[in-house]
Amino acid sequence: MRKKLAIFTEEAEAFADTLEPLSRKKLAKTVELLEVQGFLRSPLAEKVEGVDNLFAIRILAESNARFFYCYDDGTTIYVLCGYSKRSTKIPRTELARAIEIRKGLGL
Repeated sequence: MRKKLAIFTEEAEAFADTLEPLSRKKLAKTVELLEVQGFLRSPLAEKVEGVDNLFAIRILAESNARFFYCYDDGTTIYVLCGYSKRSTKIPRTELARAIEIRKGLGL
């Protein structure tokens, strides 16, 4: 039984469509687990340091993708956007984009 509902923004959906099939499958399973449990722990996800209500799903596969997500009213999770991780730190442009999308949703 699901505790929460995950909703993908257009940006997150568009990036997910660029991933290879294994990464898309891992993303779907991870988001389903997030909906059922209501939260994720490492290594599946991490809290973005220094930013309230912003987390990152880790998809460990060829693409090594990350998806930012946040919570709304306690029952809804918004998957904001994604990117291919190439370094140990979150790129500032990707972080700024996630924050901007979150603001656009009024969160």
